[in-house]
Amino acid sequence: MNFYEEYLAKLERRAKKLAENPDAGRLKSNKLRYEISIEHTREQLEAWNAHQPFSDGGGFMAEALTKAMGFTSTGGVTTGLQTMQPQKYLEYASAQGLPVESSCDMTMMPFAMMECGDVPMEDLAICDHHACTPMYLRGIYVASTSNTLTYFLDIPFEQNDASLRHVTAQLEEFIVFAEKHFPGVKYDEAKLIETQAIEEEARGYSNEIYQMLKHKPCPIGGLDSMGGAGAATKKGLEYMRARRDEVAERVEKGVAAVPGEQLRFLWAVTRPFFMDPFKVLAKWKVVVPVYYSGPIAMWAPLPGRNFYGTRKLTPLEKVAHNALLDQWGHTGRKWVEDMIWVCRDLQLDAIVNYCMLGCTATLGLKKLVEDAAERELGIPTLQLEGKQWDTNYANESTITTRLDEFAQMCLSQKNTA
Repeated sequence: MNFYEEYLAKLERRAKKLAENPDAGRLKSNKLRYEISIEHTREQLEAWNAHQPFSDGGGFMAEALTKAMGFTSTGGVTTGLQTMQPQKYLEYASAQGLPVESSCDMTMMPFAMMECGDVPMEDLAICDHHACTPMYLRGIYVASTSNTLTYFLDIPFEQNDASLRHVTAQLEEFIVFAEKHFPGVKYDEAKLIETQAIEEEARGYSNEIYQMLKHKPCPIGGLDSMGGAGAATKKGLEYMRARRDEVAERVEKGVAAVPGEQLRFLWAVTRPFFMDPFKVLAKWKVVVPVYYSGPIAMWAPLPGRNFYGTRKLTPLEKVAHNALLDQWGHTGRKWVEDMIWVCRDLQLDAIVNYCMLGCTATLGLKKLVEDAAERELGIPTLQLEGKQWDTNYANESTITTRLDEFAQMCLSQKNTA
């Protein structure tokens, strides 16, 4: 059974469980999210069986463009978070001599899944220097040892018109390259425009939901705060609309994600997927309304999101704008300033900075995050070290103890303030 077959069975079991025994504390609109994931996974499986070309478009960077050209996404790094056999792939990657112990699981596992034949090898990989070092090196390795073609995009740190023009010109060259090397691949601008229209409407719903997070008690938290992105399809738009309506209803009725809410935390970078850390915090009446990761600019109304003024962007310029917004691997100042802005805007009480072993993009920012949170907001930061699947470094018991101690400390500080 390959990954898509395994994941499809997992999704169908969860969807059935949700229909038969829904969790009263979770959003009912999650049912639509599972339906979307099931449909998408089936499409991936069908594309693989039909020997169609695969490209992830660099993930958040240019996936809308590669989709409009006829490529199918493998799922990228998210496959490593969705698998039911993490240990299998960690052991395989280690056997291949990859630095599993000193790298994050998300960079090592998708590579192993491709090598094992459990997901298709990308036919065309888009790379850029925003990626962390292990992912950058993995891309070079795959290009050198397989038939995968690699296309590099130079994404500037500066967010301005000059950068927009620079990236757009590269995207135009990429289209020519892809059409030349992959028969049947053709840029369909009408399809890209349709996808972008859906994304823009969905972003409007995300912005509305974000504003509702300011309500006390907070209407959503924990795992529901991480499920805010719908697929760029009509059904994905239906999900985002339903999610917005359900959160609005919770606000109106005063429904709390964590009954008796005492504190509100921001969770940053990633999380352990072998446990639910939000349940640990919830027992101390702590809600986590927001998850801060690289492409947060896709859904949070950050002040610098529009750097091009009032002019109308072309479809390719919108793809370039999207790539320039990604904070993952951007400047440290951009990462920290946006995080502090969210904490201030949502009046959060603390930060849990999940320090993922091997994350070269964020580990160097630990002290900057902690100092800025204390200096500008007067709030504490928990530097919680761990990995996504590998429990050899920090297991559920270790993480639970750290979260318990931090939550108690924050509650004590609040009660004595």
